[in-house]
Amino acid sequence: METVIVGERGQVTIPKKLRDRFGIKAKSPVVFELREDGIMIKPAMTVTLREFPEDLIRDLAKADRLKEGEKKDILAKWKGR
Repeated sequence: METVIVGERGQVTIPKKLRDRFGIKAKSPVVFELREDGIMIKPAMTVTLREFPEDLIRDLAKADRLKEGEKKDILAKWKGR
């Protein structure tokens, strides 16, 4: 067990040997799980999204029933990933 200090903004530093053991790197997502006896922090499961060709995205956008502004917002957000 290791003890760390909570910063003013609620931040803590996960000790290096624990980050290394569980593969937690800078910008890695983690999950906070509330337990009866405390809080568990563990690496989050992530899923790699595949990229879709622009023409497929356009075809899917045309086939849906979204308003034009909504389509543009979704496409812009998707391209920004």
